[in-house]
Amino acid sequence: MNRVIFFILYISIVFAQDVDTSQANLLDLSDSLSLSNDSLSVVVDTLGPPMDLDYGYKGFMWGVPKGSQMPSLAYMDQGQFVKDSAAVVMSGNLGNERVFIEYAFSDSGFWKVEVRYTLNPNDFQSHLELFAKIEKSVSEVYGWPETTDRIEAGAMGLHDEINVGFERAFHFSSWNVSPVKISLLLNSIVQVPRNDDLNIFGDDMSTLKLVYYNPDYMIISEEVTVEEPPPSIFDIY
Repeated sequence: MNRVIFFILYISIVFAQDVDTSQANLLDLSDSLSLSNDSLSVVVDTLGPPMDLDYGYKGFMWGVPKGSQMPSLAYMDQGQFVKDSAAVVMSGNLGNERVFIEYAFSDSGFWKVEVRYTLNPNDFQSHLELFAKIEKSVSEVYGWPETTDRIEAGAMGLHDEINVGFERAFHFSSWNVSPVKISLLLNSIVQVPRNDDLNIFGDDMSTLKLVYYNPDYMIISEEVTVEEPPPSIFDIY
């Protein structure tokens, strides 16, 4: 009889130990899963917003309402709202190039980024070379442009400090990266003969711009004017 009672007590103790061990293992597993979820959350937060053009430009989402958020970019200064918050402008460097960037907002939100490159107003050849460099860089990511246009014209006749001429170039390339369009435009006008100090028309004649825009957000709301009907003849007479 004593042996039977001892056996039952032994079995009860072993079973209790197994239950405690199983509960401890479950708690460890729960803590491990909780830690894994926390770690996953940290990874997701670290990744940040998508960087592809379907989402926006460098993580700034298409359609963001004007005035609601301030975009920021590495190697750029702090952006400033302009044009009654219809645009944000900033300046800095993209690679080795000094640029000014403008984020534009329509009535439906953020729709365009315009990158304006700083040009030497007296170096016509450098304009052409920079255009070709940017075109190649964009093409390495999105393929060769779907549309291109090239027009160049040199200064004609004899020129001196008083009677000047101009070297001119119009280069244009565009890409269709649905839903986004990309356009690269060079409009170069350089005085001949070149003169750093005596440029008759100033330094702002040439422009080189790279533009990313989403046509889905190119929306301007039109105010609807309701015309009041003319007064009735019975109201007049």
